[in-house]
Amino acid sequence: MTERFSEQLNNTDEHNPLEQLIERLKPLHSILSRNSYVKDTTNRLKQIIDDAISQPIVLLIGKERVGKTTLINSLLGRNLLEDRLSEPTRTNTFLKYSNEEYIKAVFLNGMEVTFDIANLSLFTISNTESAQIIRKHLDYLEVYITSELLKKVTIVDSVALETGENNTAYFSPALLQRCNEVFWVLQAGSPATKAEVNFIEKLNKMGVTAHLVVNGIDQVDGEVEAFLDMEKERYGYFIGEDVPVSALQAQEARNTNSTQLLIDSRITQLSQLMFQLIDNKQKKTRNIAERLIQWLERLRVEINTIPAREPYVSAYEYVIQHQRDFNSGTAQLQQDKALIDSLDKQYESVSKVFKEVQTLFQLLQTLESDSYLRDPIIDMYEEMAVLYQKNVRDYRKLHVEYSMEYGQLEKYFKKQTGMSLTFPLEESELTPLLSERIQTLNKIQINCEQKLVFIKKYEQVVLEKLDTVQSRLNELVENRLSSIHNQLNELEAQRIRERFYMTASVNKLAEFNCIAEAQRFIKDAIEPLLLERVLPIKEQEKMQIQQTIERIVTVDFMFETPIAAEADEILAPLNLKEKHQLFELRLTEEDIVSDIPELPEKIEF
Repeated sequence: MTERFSEQLNNTDEHNPLEQLIERLKPLHSILSRNSYVKDTTNRLKQIIDDAISQPIVLLIGKERVGKTTLINSLLGRNLLEDRLSEPTRTNTFLKYSNEEYIKAVFLNGMEVTFDIANLSLFTISNTESAQIIRKHLDYLEVYITSELLKKVTIVDSVALETGENNTAYFSPALLQRCNEVFWVLQAGSPATKAEVNFIEKLNKMGVTAHLVVNGIDQVDGEVEAFLDMEKERYGYFIGEDVPVSALQAQEARNTNSTQLLIDSRITQLSQLMFQLIDNKQKKTRNIAERLIQWLERLRVEINTIPAREPYVSAYEYVIQHQRDFNSGTAQLQQDKALIDSLDKQYESVSKVFKEVQTLFQLLQTLESDSYLRDPIIDMYEEMAVLYQKNVRDYRKLHVEYSMEYGQLEKYFKKQTGMSLTFPLEESELTPLLSERIQTLNKIQINCEQKLVFIKKYEQVVLEKLDTVQSRLNELVENRLSSIHNQLNELEAQRIRERFYMTASVNKLAEFNCIAEAQRFIKDAIEPLLLERVLPIKEQEKMQIQQTIERIVTVDFMFETPIAAEADEILAPLNLKEKHQLFELRLTEEDIVSDIPELPEKIEF
């Protein structure tokens, strides 16, 4: 690295040119979004913009069953991602911070659809037919959750490394390029394969230094250091930092509130290392600059090849192909059908969530299983209802205990006197054992009496709040149904928009207005910023940028306008409200109040 280039890196934060660059790239992305020929390249530009303004991205990579998902759950402090050994992660998943928790599915065609967080396993590990159809068209997931860790960093739970012949391995270069730091996860006691070592070396040659995370240190009986030394002797010159951890110990520590177990797991050292590494803002700025230089070269290749593809013919074939997809039920329609079926099932489930709810116990079970039925009012009511039912159960147990004890007393008295037990008893009939048993009964009776006080207390609260809570729950259901319906409407609207944009692009094919506009914008707004601002760009890179942009702007787009194809019906209309009957919650006081036996009388003697 030259002295001047080092000085640029040190001054980047002070001048903060990255933010200015991104503000220039946003309108460029908007311009290019109007043309389908460079759609993939446009999506890559959006990723550069999004990654530049988002938290630093950390990628966890490794082969199957090394515990990447469990490790991420441990870092988050919650079991968010399902980590079954039999079902590996099937979708690259970006975990990002948000006050509202939801999933954003980003598809290969650029479409984005949001889902409830409860559907996460459908995208990540489920192997159902619908899940397979959706994932076939899925690019990646963005999962937004509330987590202190994610306020500082975005974590990627990746699919397993693919290995091939001749000890080779493959992982998505596009995903690698987006990440600021890479953590290589290895299972303690299981050395890296030759394919893995070759891949780590390949990363190093690409300028990516992976940091080694050895997971499962609780499973190797103190041999962690020896294992680490052995691995570093094989390929230590290709890796950066190394951290031995136990994701399972970290999870157990949080479940049991064990500070020592958390220390032993070393999960805190891993998170601290992440924070330390991502704090390098100069490195992130350099990463964005490198990606932008590569992106400009990619755009040059695309723009220069468009004239050779006979734009008129290609555009016409593109329209015909998409019409065929919409009308024949393949490709796009399969994806749409899978999404619609998913929304339809969600709507049906929500509409009848209270159909079988006829008691307070059933209501509590429903609240426990459906996260969209939660808010502070419901949480408080649930707490009171749980306490009410707990005291009812306790009272019933005490009452059974009293009845059994009383029965034993009757048998004992009849055996001793030959007579049935009646109260009050004569003094001559009282024996020490008899007195002791009567005292035991009275103690149980007192406990019953105390429990009955609590039952009445909580019962009063539960009944007083019933109408308010029922109205709120029905409102939450309506909100959820409306959200699902809006997603369906948005899907249908988006398909209509896509057809409209496709037809419009065909009508304007001869001019390629948006490409020409992008050419001028790159020359007038982007090039001066790259060459004159204090960005971490080397002099030889600046020469490359000038040459690349010059080859971009010299391509001329002048073609005859073809006749646009007629738009056909895209999606069959689906009225969820008419299809699925809504069952509102309608509990009465009789449904809420639990039947309990009468309070036993205290025995006087």
